[in-house]
Amino acid sequence: MSRRRRHSAFAFVLCLLLVQCASFGRRITIVGEAVLARLAPNHLVIDLDRSFIEAYKDRVTIRTTFTVDVAAARPNPTIFDGDFHFAGRAPEVGFRLVGEIINAASQDSAVALVRRAESTKVPLQLTGVWRLWPEHALGTRQEQGRPVEPLRNANPEHVFEVHPVTRIGRLDLLESFVTLEGYLPGDAKRSFGIYEDARYSLVVQPERISITTPSGLYNDVRFMMQVRPEAQRVVWDGRFVWAAILDLDGTPLVERLRMVFVRGTPPERAVRSLEPGSRLPVWGKPRVSFAGLSRIIRESARDSTLLEGRLPYEITVLGIYPETK
Repeated sequence: MSRRRRHSAFAFVLCLLLVQCASFGRRITIVGEAVLARLAPNHLVIDLDRSFIEAYKDRVTIRTTFTVDVAAARPNPTIFDGDFHFAGRAPEVGFRLVGEIINAASQDSAVALVRRAESTKVPLQLTGVWRLWPEHALGTRQEQGRPVEPLRNANPEHVFEVHPVTRIGRLDLLESFVTLEGYLPGDAKRSFGIYEDARYSLVVQPERISITTPSGLYNDVRFMMQVRPEAQRVVWDGRFVWAAILDLDGTPLVERLRMVFVRGTPPERAVRSLEPGSRLPVWGKPRVSFAGLSRIIRESARDSTLLEGRLPYEITVLGIYPETK
């Protein structure tokens, strides 16, 4: 990383340490992300195996043999997001890899397991939500399957995460999927405006694709989901629910989007019995939709206009807010 980027990153971290409330913390986070985005190229190229896309397009999670190179000194402050970051490698993924435990202040046993793996270098059997998203990439081409050298910090430049972690060995983290008091996710109108405006271009080869996306795309969001009439799709590790997206005042933002729920988590248990039209105020994180990408790849063989368009994405639901009157 250049001296200019190191100095900017240091200034950003210093600002985060000085914030005292959730709303100010959110404003500082937005400013910091904007600064880093200005230092990065506007676009990023990601090379992916088509077989990987097909294997995970209707999977909620991924099971990995995760070698932890470095773990953060402590979980993030609550005003930032409360996550515990660690970085490393897994043969099942083939990218630089970051794992994140959410609500980490209440997950001492899981954090201890990660720290032990960092010191011993014995790989963890780790499961969590797979997440491909160009949030933390500064423009370097990301090539799946290219040898990954041991990483030197807990949040390196990357496009792939196991986030949130749902299991480490026999330790279950499903109850960590709750909203975090004192943390303020992104505004729905602003965040979904960014997601909906994100464009891609695609080069399709027999075994691989190259997808060009914007770099530094925004992270998490608080919004209202309204269940659509389509049947929920239940898979072995969770379920997919089609929903309309509204802001917290009920203003429609996105007509139809796939929501991702991890089996056995509080959000998944809550959504199982919801009827069409039901609403839930939720917290979630975007990821590239492999189901949408798979469809584009398949249909582009007869319609080349599909090689450019709006980036397909879906939202993993991490927590449900109490209903307010």
